[in-house]
Amino acid sequence: MSNSLEEWTEGWFCLRAKPRMELLASQTLNTLPNVEVFFPRTVRSQKDQLNSPKPLFPGYFFARFNPVTDLRNVHYARGVAYIIRRKEVPVQVSPMVMKELNLISPSGILEIPDKPHKIGDKVSALSGLFKGDTGTVTRLIPAKDRVKVLFHILGRPNEVEMDEKHLDFPTAHPLSSKLI
Repeated sequence: MSNSLEEWTEGWFCLRAKPRMELLASQTLNTLPNVEVFFPRTVRSQKDQLNSPKPLFPGYFFARFNPVTDLRNVHYARGVAYIIRRKEVPVQVSPMVMKELNLISPSGILEIPDKPHKIGDKVSALSGLFKGDTGTVTRLIPAKDRVKVLFHILGRPNEVEMDEKHLDFPTAHPLSSKLI
């Protein structure tokens, strides 16, 4: 592969954002003409608190542009660290990969469901008296959407019945059955 400009065609490219600036970088690039941005994010479902969406690929997002005309504007946009390259040539992301990402997350926000709850799961309390504490599920009470959790309080094990929406259960990874 040579560095000739003829090989640099419009397509999807992976960009590295500066630390914790993925959203700012994607918003900045959205203001540029001829640049399309895809910033896939995840959000937990059915939780008591409103969680802000988190990047599906922390530190990275995608942009569709023509590197011949827009490379400089994209590279120096606020929040962008660099464009992923191989031997100084921007690497295009396969259109099939982008199509798959759009299929699992058409709006850019992917809802991650909890794994089916089971006895023995390690959980964290999201709110209430035990907020931040971790415990082990000892009993499921599906009729009430509640579970019994074993917490260690003052060195002693104590079983507490809690509403499921106040607990952070393990999640199913969004890409576990797709793309891999």
